[in-house]
Amino acid sequence: MTKILVISNKEEDLTTISALLNDLVSDCLVITAQSGQKGIEKAKTEPPSTILLDIEIPEEEGYEVCNRLKSDKKTKHIPIIMITEVKSDSISRLKGLEAGADTFLNKPFDEVELTAQINMALRIDKTEKEKILLNEMLQKTRKMEAIGTLVGGIVHEFNNILFPIIGYAEMSMYDVSEDSRVKNNLKKILKAAGRAKRLVQQILDYRGQDDQEKKPLKVQYLIKEILKLTRASFPSTIEIRQNIDNACGAVLASPSEIQQLIMDLCTNAHHAMKEKGGVLGVALSEVDIDSDDLSSKTDLKQGSYLQLTVSHTGHGEETAIDLTGVRGILESCQGNINIGSDPEKGTTVKIYLPLIDTRPDKTPAISTDQDIPTGNESVLLVDDEEDVVEMMHFMLEKLGYQVISRGSSIEALDTFRKEPEKFDLVITDQTMPEMTGLELARQLILIRPDIPIILSTGYSQTIEEDSAGAPGIGACVMKPVRVREIAVEIRKVLDHK
Repeated sequence: MTKILVISNKEEDLTTISALLNDLVSDCLVITAQSGQKGIEKAKTEPPSTILLDIEIPEEEGYEVCNRLKSDKKTKHIPIIMITEVKSDSISRLKGLEAGADTFLNKPFDEVELTAQINMALRIDKTEKEKILLNEMLQKTRKMEAIGTLVGGIVHEFNNILFPIIGYAEMSMYDVSEDSRVKNNLKKILKAAGRAKRLVQQILDYRGQDDQEKKPLKVQYLIKEILKLTRASFPSTIEIRQNIDNACGAVLASPSEIQQLIMDLCTNAHHAMKEKGGVLGVALSEVDIDSDDLSSKTDLKQGSYLQLTVSHTGHGEETAIDLTGVRGILESCQGNINIGSDPEKGTTVKIYLPLIDTRPDKTPAISTDQDIPTGNESVLLVDDEEDVVEMMHFMLEKLGYQVISRGSSIEALDTFRKEPEKFDLVITDQTMPEMTGLELARQLILIRPDIPIILSTGYSQTIEEDSAGAPGIGACVMKPVRVREIAVEIRKVLDHK
């Protein structure tokens, strides 16, 4: 509805303009004020699309009212049409323009002129609102970019903290007997650290900055982790019930897509129940769609599907905006959605994702109990985190390597330059002051082109963006890395050489 405010002390003008506007402008609501102060108050409390302001109003001139409206951040974007007498001179109009008026309307009123002036003012109002919206979107984008940078830094630091915890705990396990209580305690430490590592990965996935490629994914584990986080943010008046079949097969999707999908559905349910509370139900199972079902499940081909059911006991479903992202993800994954709503029972959303064939490979999986590959080569280790470099130094020596550690890339470059043939491998962190790991690698290669280099980081995006296709980089590893993982990578790089 188009809302127009008319400010004039003349009852006749208010009546005439209101009648004309109701006749000429479709779906129009006219509000009036018989003084400048009342007009300003209404413009703030009931923001109109356009203001018609008489120059001659009591107590204060129309110019002053116009100036006050254009000086207030709440009303400055509203177009103002100043009502003048035909005999008004150019000086009066100039004064009106200086006060902020957008255009002028002469009395007596002409229907054609009034319509044209209103339409022009409405276009100005629409443009101004679009500018405000675009500016808000720009500010949000910049804020999200800033948050993204902050999250990246937090992830990097958190992984640097986790790395020594996991490394020392894992190495200590090899020094105690199998039936020792200490070994059991160490296993619990590693289990907790593993959960922390997965939580960090979920943050990256949710930001959409990591794991964008579709891959075979068992979503049941992801759903459970998300529901744990959801429980913490939901009020106690909302009960969460889950029925997740752990035996469900895999779908082809990226973790970030599935996480976004589940979060959107849970957020919709939260909105529907936030006032009175209720029950959020989340179920996961496999279903077979045969030819008899195809008529009721639109656009689903015959086959096996993963069925994710999210239900709530609230009233209504906010689908206009919130489910737009869900539909986009389902289109990307060749899935489908079915929404059922009952005023008495609530809403049930069923998501169908096609299952993929993931028959196990004939090659047996690597067991953590297998022998860890070792060596006796000379390694230059570089990391500016004291705890990390001490733990890594200890770990590499336990694996049999001869290790020289440096706490900065500048020191490492100086050490390498003095005896370039002494080292068989360089392991360097990526994010370091003065010179990044990748920049260090370039300098090392200039000195000795055949030196193998392993690049590590606490934030995978750094490696992906900076080292893609970089010469001399034999491997990239993401902190925190397990003992066996780094041992295998080292042997791969050295043996490949």
